[in-house]
Amino acid sequence: MTTGFVYLRPVTVAAVRAQGPYSVSAAEAWKEMFAWLHRTGCIREVGTGYGLLLDDPRAMSASACRYDACVALPEEYRHLVPETFSIRRLPGGAYARRRHTGGVVGLAHTISELRNDWMPSQGLAVDTRRPVIEIYLDNPEHVAVEKQRIDVCMPVTAVENSGQSAA
Repeated sequence: MTTGFVYLRPVTVAAVRAQGPYSVSAAEAWKEMFAWLHRTGCIREVGTGYGLLLDDPRAMSASACRYDACVALPEEYRHLVPETFSIRRLPGGAYARRRHTGGVVGLAHTISELRNDWMPSQGLAVDTRRPVIEIYLDNPEHVAVEKQRIDVCMPVTAVENSGQSAA
């Protein structure tokens, strides 16, 4: 697994939301997204897939956590987005990025390790104003699970050192 920093630019996407534990809500949201993409034929036009983890399950009940499955879609196809979906802009900014291989198997562990171990060792904290973003680099319909790559992007902010003055 490689870990580093990346600056993500804002991206406009079509999104569908599911609520509940991420292990369940992510699968539900992607199932609905892929059903729509196949039904409309947009599957051929879709760009990158993004998963947004909008809530910290350590700070709220897992049943209240919100997950958005998102795809970058050319402007000329946005009129096909159903009313149950939304068009939204992914927030840009600085993120810690860790490459995960193996599809969603072990993904929660990768996220926890990045957040709980690596980021603190770099003097960073999660910027809670922005979601954790999963960037799906491979189409799961064409790439075997064990080879599927996902970039986990954790929004970062510097940890403030209390009691120290700026020089």
